[in-house]
Amino acid sequence: MRVTPASVLLLSLPLFFLTKVMGGNVADTAHIQKKSENTAASKDTTAISHKKTFNPLKRKDSTVVSFFYNDFEKIGQLNTHSYDTTLTGFQNYDALEKTDRFYNNLGNIGTNYNYLIPYPFTRPSGWDYGIHTFDQYLYLNDSVKYYKVFKTFTEVSYFQGAKKENTFHAIFSRNLYKSLNLGFDFKVNNAPGAYLRQRTNDINFALTLQYFTKDKRYGFISNFIFNRLQNYENGGLLYDSIFEKNVESNRQMIPVNLQSAVNRMKETGFYTKHYFNLSKHARDEKDTAFLNRSHFDLGRLTYSFYFNRQVQNYMDGYPDTSYYKNIYIDSTSTRDSITIDRIVNEVTWSNPTFRKDRKLRLLQIEAGIKQQYIHLSYKDNDFAVHRYFNQYIPKFALFFHPFSSLLLETHGDYVLGDNNQGDFSLRVDLSSILGKQDKNAGTITLTGIYSYQQPGWYYSHFVSNNFKWDTTFNKQGLISAGFDYRLKFLSAGFNFNRITNFVYLDSTAHPKQFRNEFGYIYVYFNSDVDLWRFRIHSKLVYQTVQGTTVLRLPAFMGSLAVYYSQPLFKGAALLQPGLGFYYNTSFYADGYMPALRSYYLQDQKEIGNYLYMDVFINLKIQRARFFVAYTNWGSFFEGRTYWAAPHYPNQDASFKFGISWRFHD
Repeated sequence: MRVTPASVLLLSLPLFFLTKVMGGNVADTAHIQKKSENTAASKDTTAISHKKTFNPLKRKDSTVVSFFYNDFEKIGQLNTHSYDTTLTGFQNYDALEKTDRFYNNLGNIGTNYNYLIPYPFTRPSGWDYGIHTFDQYLYLNDSVKYYKVFKTFTEVSYFQGAKKENTFHAIFSRNLYKSLNLGFDFKVNNAPGAYLRQRTNDINFALTLQYFTKDKRYGFISNFIFNRLQNYENGGLLYDSIFEKNVESNRQMIPVNLQSAVNRMKETGFYTKHYFNLSKHARDEKDTAFLNRSHFDLGRLTYSFYFNRQVQNYMDGYPDTSYYKNIYIDSTSTRDSITIDRIVNEVTWSNPTFRKDRKLRLLQIEAGIKQQYIHLSYKDNDFAVHRYFNQYIPKFALFFHPFSSLLLETHGDYVLGDNNQGDFSLRVDLSSILGKQDKNAGTITLTGIYSYQQPGWYYSHFVSNNFKWDTTFNKQGLISAGFDYRLKFLSAGFNFNRITNFVYLDSTAHPKQFRNEFGYIYVYFNSDVDLWRFRIHSKLVYQTVQGTTVLRLPAFMGSLAVYYSQPLFKGAALLQPGLGFYYNTSFYADGYMPALRSYYLQDQKEIGNYLYMDVFINLKIQRARFFVAYTNWGSFFEGRTYWAAPHYPNQDASFKFGISWRFHD
């Protein structure tokens, strides 16, 4: 069934009105703090932050919204972030463009992608299937946001791109009773694409519940997640020259490799986390009777439970041997399917500081154990195959904070159990403020990583209609050392990495292991500068691989956005025209194999060396934000060499627009 934004809005209205009539507008405001949201690549320097906390009880603005993730209990108080209502960057609604544009994809929003920055190479310890080319378009447990609101909060957004591409997004959060909060995050994307069989149709839904006692001694969070991705696969253009020479302006007339292939992924999951403080703590700073007594803090106990089921399907009604090379099961129809069930229990003890200013203790410790059970099922010919894995992962974290300007942070874990027995990872960060907390020259961080991990299961064991392998690989090793410098408006650094036993897909799209070691150097410079009414946001990356050709990356990548802000109507509105640019040097980018949902080495086509240019106008009027953009307008004079991946053209020049509206009632 094709899902449209109108049908999604109708489906979401009953839940909205149900929560509206359940009453309750009392907000839990005891520990809300303001802090900028870190990106995935940023380090959360909680103890040595340049930002000051604030007490929302002292301000009358009841529209303040903050949120936290499932690591909310790490510092004793809620580790909250301010919700982004700014206009800058509003035009970047694609998940792959919110932080940077350093990806290869298949030329349409929602398609499988390949991230062009492999650092830090590691992944969470324990069993891993191995395919992550669609993760950015999923609601994952670690990325679900739990909102803290004073009043009921709703935000509705709609975006439209070329070729009838449309995205609808709704966020809702309401306090049902005191600190009991219910929320949901709902997104649907439908993008037919410019070329044959390029359609993507994605649905994401996350339902959240949270509760904290009045004294904050006990609290819990829960979520239910549903993801459904449906991507038609065309296998790329049959003749690249038709696009490059613009022989056919009607993109639907350009022949493609596959006529009936489709990838589908469906995922459901449930998660809950509970914490209990083993000792009582002062409710506030006025509780002098408690504060004047000496206490022995027994720390905090945390328990979490997680269940997830993911089903991956690949279907092709007319499998072509000239494209797939091999057919093992059925020459008339491909119906590959794999189901992954995961159950995770985790218990952790910690001794957080519980300070209002979020400063860590002199020595803060976390110690715990995670138990996970995995059931993997698929078909080999007509036989159902079931694999079971049971693992225990002891883990620890240590924070040593001898001075206000110095923090030593250590994280480690070790895997006991099936398939990943002996995997371990260790990370050490040493951070120091150059000066005082309020007046300084920035923060420097030295990072060291040492890990030894089994490659994803998929690389060793895979059965499908077109691909089959069963092999054994050694564990992949990583030794990494890095330096990072951060100031209010910039961050820069470098990393040196030595990788051993690297696993990849070769030119035949089969897994291989590079037995020798090789080096990878990653250098970056990011800035966000305000000059009068101009704002310049840039990200620059240089990387080089030494000692092998099994990992191919562009040597240089850069993105630049220039914004000009003009207040209107005495500050009631803000107009923000701007320009966006993206560039990477040419390289032999990995090709894409739909039947594997993965990228593999290829030597036939080099892409890159093309400057993407966008022009946009953002507008904010009170709680509403708008944008209109014209993307890739440089294609009129740069030529048609804008490949998203080998044989997959990027989008032509096109108009896009979007609107977002917030409500507080």
